[in-house]
Amino acid sequence: MARMQALCAFAAAVILVAGPVSAAEDAVLRAAKKEGKVTWYTSVSLSVAQEVCKKFNAKNLGVQCVVHRDGSEKLYQRYLQEDKGNGRVADVLHTSDIGQYLTLKGQHLLPYRPKGTENFNPAFLSKDDSWTVLRAGVFIPFYNTKKVTPAEAPKSWKDFADPKWKDRLTHAHPNYSGFVVNGMVALRKILGDGYYQQLADLKPKIVQSAVAPIALVARGEADAAVGASSYEVFESIKKGEPLKVVVPTEGVALVESPNAILKKAPNPNAAKMFVDYLHGLEAQQFLADRFLYVGHPDVKYPEGLPSLKELKLHVLEPERLQMEKKGVQELFRKVFGV
Repeated sequence: MARMQALCAFAAAVILVAGPVSAAEDAVLRAAKKEGKVTWYTSVSLSVAQEVCKKFNAKNLGVQCVVHRDGSEKLYQRYLQEDKGNGRVADVLHTSDIGQYLTLKGQHLLPYRPKGTENFNPAFLSKDDSWTVLRAGVFIPFYNTKKVTPAEAPKSWKDFADPKWKDRLTHAHPNYSGFVVNGMVALRKILGDGYYQQLADLKPKIVQSAVAPIALVARGEADAAVGASSYEVFESIKKGEPLKVVVPTEGVALVESPNAILKKAPNPNAAKMFVDYLHGLEAQQFLADRFLYVGHPDVKYPEGLPSLKELKLHVLEPERLQMEKKGVQELFRKVFGV
């Protein structure tokens, strides 16, 4: 009898606890449907962003995902301009410049812990729930196997500064790409400012995003790229493009890409619903299938993607990126003239 009373008391306690939570969730759902849409500012490649929104919209939850894709630095500036002018559009911001989120934390970001992230890799969660790292990749160089022989293929970042690469390289811009900011901050520490002057002397083709060098090298318009978004490089290799990744002896920069709900989001409840979806197994597995590293413990990674344990990683603290971003952007403009 005592045991039965204890079980009944436990069940009653569960009902008391679960009831309000369920009611709160229902309230968010109703409010989200009333809002009707969520606008996602994201720097992930357009094909990935569009597919994520497509999968979310296919669930017919009463909320439509609208995606706006641009480079990390462009998105950040766009958001700040809209906020200053009280013309806010974005509900959720996702870029590859984690330093931005330190600046935005407090006044601009709505702390929120997505559902189902209790067992996520802690490295993908911020301690105060200001953001979550939706995906991670590495800034990695590569070359065209039809234009570069195995014998002359570079083995280190330093090898790319060899005069033999004059007019054969491409490099993306840190004023546009958060991926490039991460890579340059790491390489500047390893090789110094002189390394970038050496690269500038080789007259590389300058492009905007960290994805842009991939098509350029695949088409043979450049023989090699001094860094790009790893996930798109591996995706291109899977599709049969004549590309080969270089794993430099000096190591590679880990690029963490936070995702956060904006405090003044026009559609805050729809934003919560969408962010919950992004961290569920379906969306997380999709990102992993596209060669991105994610926090969900149950995803399966595709063949050909090295585990993070296999790589010599340079993990940059957000404070360091925040502090050094302007310096690498100015260095790039100075030495490359763009």
